[in-house]
Amino acid sequence: MLNAEGTITMRPILIPDYFTEFKCIGSACEDTCCAGWNIEIDKKTYQAYRKIQHPEMTEKLQNNIKVNHKSNNDKNYAQFELNNKRCSMLLDDGLCSIHKELGEELLCNTCAVYPRILTKVGDITEKSLTLSCPEAARIVLLREEGIGFKEMEEPKNTRGLLNKQLRLEDNPYFWDIRIFIIQLLQSRQQSLEIRLILLGLFLQKIGQLKEKEFKLELPMIMQDYLNRLDNRSFITSLENIKGNLNFKFNIARELIRYRMSGGGASEKYLTILHQLLEGLNLEEDDEHQLQDIEQSISKYQAAYENLYEPFMQKHEYMLENYVVNYIFKSLFPCDYKSLFESYMMLVIHFTLIKLHLIGMSVKQQKLTQEMVIECVQQLAKMIEHNSSYLQGVREGMESAGYNTMAYMFVMIKS
Repeated sequence: MLNAEGTITMRPILIPDYFTEFKCIGSACEDTCCAGWNIEIDKKTYQAYRKIQHPEMTEKLQNNIKVNHKSNNDKNYAQFELNNKRCSMLLDDGLCSIHKELGEELLCNTCAVYPRILTKVGDITEKSLTLSCPEAARIVLLREEGIGFKEMEEPKNTRGLLNKQLRLEDNPYFWDIRIFIIQLLQSRQQSLEIRLILLGLFLQKIGQLKEKEFKLELPMIMQDYLNRLDNRSFITSLENIKGNLNFKFNIARELIRYRMSGGGASEKYLTILHQLLEGLNLEEDDEHQLQDIEQSISKYQAAYENLYEPFMQKHEYMLENYVVNYIFKSLFPCDYKSLFESYMMLVIHFTLIKLHLIGMSVKQQKLTQEMVIECVQQLAKMIEHNSSYLQGVREGMESAGYNTMAYMFVMIKS
């Protein structure tokens, strides 16, 4: 975008330091990002397709685009038809025919931007990656040094699709809280589980503050919780929190059953799921009862001690990076209607990843970085892009009475 003087108008952006490393690897990718999803077409791109002068592509576009008559905005004006759950624009090699024949500039916003996530905090545009893309998952999870952030500038007319926007007038302490949360979660003198519990205690504490108390008390509370990382007696009390695997298995079973009832599961996710169910003996009988809960608990504990824990002693940064990336891209803890609800959804994501990893490790009798990447990527693809599923999870947790900090801590510690 040019200003009156003919120069490019720039805007400030905030990005994780991994962001500029990402490049789509095309046909070398082990997954197809546009398989199994409805791909929305913005109105501007739809109109551009109507003007294409390319005999083969003109016909292909006309036959495989459906206008969304229920849409009330230009973002999802139309969508591509699916052919066996795959975008009808895909070639046999998994590449996009639009990209190949017409060029990147004629991709719809959805395809041009993915897996990039754009959000806005006040006047600052933020960019990150969703880990439903395998290459994005590798770049983010394998950063042993952790995730840093940096400010840059880019032209204001850079293409993008805004996912969320946060008004600082409504959330005046967002930056202070977010910076503290990331600092807390990257403080590696304690396990990630302990850091997540401390996060819950912190959010519970500030959730009790009156609006006029924030300015004075928030800095002291943040410093107090950072100090607790080195308070041995306090950390011991958190380490002594008892998990409940019966509860965790029941929750996981309901979450998985609810997700599978919606359909759309990829073959790769189904493979991971079957490893979990078989590895931990979580198959149900005809009355939907776990067949042998004691055997499931025994297998879980053995895998945790012999496979999961030894792996995480060296590679816990992978799950730390997942959590930090989740927090940044979702504008946590302002992504739901309350601090607790935001925390609950984070814990559910973490718990499901941990449970699937332990189930996979039992079945394969090992746990590797590649297994973590595949698990996180498939769960992100199955869960994070399904708003109706996430809403159902929230409602289910609330109706069952599981929406308390005590239950969250039990889920983390199990």
